Amino acid sequence: MSKEATAGEIWQTLSKLNVDEHTEDRNGLSYLSWAWAWGIMMDNYPTMKVTWHGDGDHLDHIVYPGGTAAVSCTVSIGSVSQHMWLPVMDYRHKAIANPDARSISDAKMRCMVKCFALFGLGHYIYAGEDLPPGENKKAEKNNSAPAKARKSAAKSKPKAKPKAKPEAKAEPELTEPTQENGDEVYAQEMLRTVKSLANRLNKAGWEPDADFKKRVKAAVQAADVDELKAVLHDMEAVGNPALQLQGEIQ
Repeated sequence: MSKEATAGEIWQTLSKLNVDEHTEDRNGLSYLSWAWAWGIMMDNYPTMKVTWHGDGDHLDHIVYPGGTAAVSCTVSIGSVSQHMWLPVMDYRHKAIANPDARSISDAKMRCMVKCFALFGLGHYIYAGEDLPPGENKKAEKNNSAPAKARKSAAKSKPKAKPKAKPEAKAEPELTEPTQENGDEVYAQEMLRTVKSLANRLNKAGWEPDADFKKRVKAAVQAADVDELKAVLHDMEAVGNPALQLQGEIQ
């Protein structure tokens, strides 16, 4: 009988993984692909269980006075369990009154991934870091030697006259969502995410059928937020096997 993993051992295994290639930036926040996160958890802990909690009237979510809702789950790996909760929110990160089934489903996936972070998987995303702790130290170590070499070389060479620097191109300003332009801004964010995922899938050899291409094209042209969200969800679902075969998902 194999030894059951302790909380410390689980943390050491998952917290070292770099998840940057599997995140998408949406409206200023980074989101980790739930399908990839689930795959990693099952690769390491195939007996993991996820339990959803309701309020008695609802099986998988809680409804508060006023109609807003939250989801809550417990993830268990053997005898080690973690609990996480998350409001059902819109693209402005505001709680939704009377959310529909799709909004609740999206919130459940985000909540589950956040619960995985309590075990270590992608936890540094929520701490505002760029890399896992171990990789930060490696990066500092690898950068220190070249930096010293450059300083030494700079001392031995005569100083050259500084060249005139070309004028830097102005960076496009990010548009902040407001009540008036919120849908348009969010549609732009979703469009960038769809294009990024499409490029990755194309490199992995995934080719959508003609009907799917028409659907994506229509969603892009209309800049329809709900349809773009649905397209992205379906692309992640059908495209992840291609990424797995390519080796992008281990």
